[in-house]
Amino acid sequence: MSLTTGTLMLLFLFQQTAASQRPATKLLSPAICGKGTFLLMLADQPAGSETFEITCKPDGGYSVSGRTEFKVPGLSSDLNTTLELDKTGLPLGSTAHGTVADQPFDQSITIKEDKALLVTNGSQRELPYPRGAAVVGGNIFYMIQFLAAMYDVKRGGAQTVQVFPNQTARIERIGSDELPRQVSSDAPAFDRYSVTLGLTGFTLWFDQQGRLAVMLVPSQKFAVARQEYASLVKPLTELLSAATPTENVDYSAPPGAPFTAEEVTVQAKGFTLGGTLLLPKSGTKPFPAAITITGSGQETRDERLPLPGLEKYRPFGQIAEALAAAGIAVLRVDDRGIGKSGGRETLKTATTEDFADDTRAQIAYLRSRPEINANRIALVGHSEGGVIAPMVASTDDRVAAIVLMAGTAKRGDDILTFQYGDAIKDDPTMTPQERDKLIAARREMLKAIAEGGDSAKAPEMLKNGWMKFFIGYDPLPTIRKVRQPILVLQGGLDHQVTPEQAPMLEKAARDAGNKDVTLRVFPNLNHLFLPAKTGQPNEYSSLSTNQLGDEVLGSLVDWLKKRLAAGR
Repeated sequence: MSLTTGTLMLLFLFQQTAASQRPATKLLSPAICGKGTFLLMLADQPAGSETFEITCKPDGGYSVSGRTEFKVPGLSSDLNTTLELDKTGLPLGSTAHGTVADQPFDQSITIKEDKALLVTNGSQRELPYPRGAAVVGGNIFYMIQFLAAMYDVKRGGAQTVQVFPNQTARIERIGSDELPRQVSSDAPAFDRYSVTLGLTGFTLWFDQQGRLAVMLVPSQKFAVARQEYASLVKPLTELLSAATPTENVDYSAPPGAPFTAEEVTVQAKGFTLGGTLLLPKSGTKPFPAAITITGSGQETRDERLPLPGLEKYRPFGQIAEALAAAGIAVLRVDDRGIGKSGGRETLKTATTEDFADDTRAQIAYLRSRPEINANRIALVGHSEGGVIAPMVASTDDRVAAIVLMAGTAKRGDDILTFQYGDAIKDDPTMTPQERDKLIAARREMLKAIAEGGDSAKAPEMLKNGWMKFFIGYDPLPTIRKVRQPILVLQGGLDHQVTPEQAPMLEKAARDAGNKDVTLRVFPNLNHLFLPAKTGQPNEYSSLSTNQLGDEVLGSLVDWLKKRLAAGR
């Protein structure tokens, strides 16, 4: 792990509505200089601290020193660091010395014009330095101050900032948040910024001196708070939650559509699922039907992703309308715990098997509807949904067919090991030997979790119920039990579920005796089934389109029409 490696937080952007507007406080001025302490919290529990001092230099630049003790199993670090910046906030160099994951770590970066000299544990190399790029250390939080300071307040809106050596950050000032006087009498207003670093989204608040006060990553229950503002973490979290708009998407049928859209409620185990049922306006009743199954994480019925640049991505909305126009009814629901679905209290322990029960509840609902042919119901799953569909079909021979869009064929520990290696393979701050060592350590840690071995050093986030199940689950024995027709769709540029897994699913099903297995690989599509250049997740916010193409929709619709035809 290098100083320039991204921070702890993972993949999901937390979005907000605009706060009130007032003149922005400067984030780069003598007012930020002085000593400070950040308290680190994970799931409301202490996770370490960071003490630092920002010194204003006579030439107008800044010199920072700090010590960060990050106490999370598997991700722990104890680093003494420095950061030198010129008067415009551009980095001149940095150092880090101490331990990362209990291993000695020593790194320095010296920047001169368009070159950066990087020395890591005695290994030296020169790298290009993009003019204006920030230096952001892995789990070094005072550096976030200077990343945000690169935002041009006068220009406003969402802006992109380069992060050395090869990342980008998306930064936007949301506005000013005012806390009630009874909550904070001495500092009632804070500037709020939304930041996405790679695919990690977080919210920052700066006090009236322009100092970083609180940083929140709600999706990970992670918080960084300046010591004097630690009591404000809870009210700011509540404020952010209240400011987040409740999804109010219009799921009605478009004008002139050859189908109707009905809001429905499905009874699951102890809670209800809210969804939309599309019914063709013409054709012979009872209709064949399809159920869509979303990927990992809690997603609403269209499988929207809260990422910049993907605001109009709604793959299951597109698929549902295409199928309904072709005479196939479609039920799609919000995942438990999000949108109009209940069950949020179950998410602490729920696994993929539990989510499979939610799909079974949807099947039961459709079979209760007189407009639906109870024996002509197909399942369409994307990513984790492509794992759930075979689970359900293998235990319900009345399911008519399944479609797997980027479904996995490998055990979860293999998938996560690849994703980790793929994320660091182009990191120029590491030697090949360092990368290999890190990947091997991650492989052994994940294997220990998968096989019930010693996982004491694994991060807690890898040991919750859902993750433990995913890490140890092998999809191939299940696909071998599926006797119904199977369509496997795969993006050839997928870096989340790698393309070689699609033929593995096909082969496993065929070798087990299933004679109706169809494989279709789309060479230029990524995990989202969108056109891409590299397929890497860091490309998602800059794709040329948010819409599934006719090739994908046509392949899926035509295949299902044949498999769900009456009398087949």
